[in-house]
Amino acid sequence: MIVERVLAAALLAAALGTAWAENGSTLASRVREGRPWLAWVEARERGVGAPPSLQLAVYDPVRRRLALIHVPGELKLDGRRTLERAYLEALKATESPDDAARAAEDLAEARLRELSPESIPPASSRLEVEIDPLEPGDEPSVESAHSLKARERRPRFWLASARSAARGLRAGDRAALDPLLFALELRRVRVEDLEPVRLPDDGQAPALLGRLLAADAPAPDDRASTVEVLNGAGVPGLASRAAKMLRFKGVDVLTTGSAPPRERTLVYDRVGDYARAEKLRLALGCPAARAVTRLDPSRAVDVSVELGGDCAGVFRPGDDKEP
Repeated sequence: MIVERVLAAALLAAALGTAWAENGSTLASRVREGRPWLAWVEARERGVGAPPSLQLAVYDPVRRRLALIHVPGELKLDGRRTLERAYLEALKATESPDDAARAAEDLAEARLRELSPESIPPASSRLEVEIDPLEPGDEPSVESAHSLKARERRPRFWLASARSAARGLRAGDRAALDPLLFALELRRVRVEDLEPVRLPDDGQAPALLGRLLAADAPAPDDRASTVEVLNGAGVPGLASRAAKMLRFKGVDVLTTGSAPPRERTLVYDRVGDYARAEKLRLALGCPAARAVTRLDPSRAVDVSVELGGDCAGVFRPGDDKEP
């Protein structure tokens, strides 16, 4: 009887402690209210001393989707001052890469508020991820999104996150629980519901930010997608063979052509409808391919496929023959 009472008291204390901690967690509050939660992600390339790539994570707990918006270094903050220049100025003043990144994130967040038609709540956490060194044409948001997702398979990550949360809670900082709760939430997000995004220029940014931050999901667009297929793998005829295979699957491929050499295949959403690019990525039949939103109205298509060496083996000669 005594043992049972002790166990019951311990369970009650744990439940009350968890409720107390979650009550001060911005993420827990956003999940309860069904509103987006924001955090900054600093992606650092392994073995490279370059400035981190800064991305704003927008987690939608209702749809269980994560958009990762890459804010490029050339973003204009005021006049000719760019985000990269602001980072370098802060680094020179503080001699701390972490402090410089935080200063740049604060400036970027202020600029995004100016551009967005939707209210942008303050980012409540700052996360760090390591990514492989980027090759020409790579998208940092793509690599960062998959690196965030891959952390759930590492026991060391969970142990370090739990320790960090415990230290914060002991110091009275209940928001320190957010990164751990986010990692737990991210386990329920499917890979196909990761939406990497590159922030477009000022003229196109408001519409894109409005879509990503809106409380309601956009109405589905059943219009058939128009597509271009470009060969960056250096394999003659690859774009033509891929285009034929896609046409056999009912995809409206308008044009084929060449692209700068690249190793990794990317499927670009050119119109701000990521679902189109993800659907095309699945139709492509190459598991290594990744989808990303990078607006470009000048392309005059909904989706661009830039084939890299990682998908060259999928479209071998003869694979384009209709069965």
